[in-house]
Amino acid sequence: MEKYRAERAQIMRAAYELIQRDGSKETSVHDVLREAGLSTRAFYRHFRSKDELVLEMYRVDSDRVAENLAAAVASAASPLDALEAWIDQNLAVFYDARRLRHAVVLASPEVASADGYREVHLAGMAAHRAPLVGLLWEGKRAGVFPFAEPETDAFAIQAVVGAHMRARVEAGDSLSRAEARAHTVALFRRALGA
Repeated sequence: MEKYRAERAQIMRAAYELIQRDGSKETSVHDVLREAGLSTRAFYRHFRSKDELVLEMYRVDSDRVAENLAAAVASAASPLDALEAWIDQNLAVFYDARRLRHAVVLASPEVASADGYREVHLAGMAAHRAPLVGLLWEGKRAGVFPFAEPETDAFAIQAVVGAHMRARVEAGDSLSRAEARAHTVALFRRALGA
């Protein structure tokens, strides 16, 4: 079982490396196997296609982000602290160098063109948003966020954080993490009536 997991991880690492390094070049299963030093049989033991491989890469990273978001929100002392923690955890994905490399690959046209990407992406976004919706409801009930419309506001907060993330990837000269965090927190404190 350990060998199976190690082989799977090796294939995924090779795919990350190739997609990041080659940018717009379409990566083939053959390229991934050559980079990983594995056989075709090894690939098909784990994945039916390259699309399945990149979708699994997306799912694994997205699930990790969702777990981090849920833990950060759960450990916060108040709804306002939970909001700040949710924003900070999202921004961490694009401001930590190692995590940024993964995020750039997963946001690449090559990954986004995989059959089934839209569904996996939307499910990931919903999972990331779930703790945010919960903390907004908690803040509304406690009177901390009197103007909150949790479901709708969660989409807006996620969109603003997403815009900071895209600016970081596309422009490279976006705000610092602290500036992006401060901007987003201040904006939504006002909007939520905190």
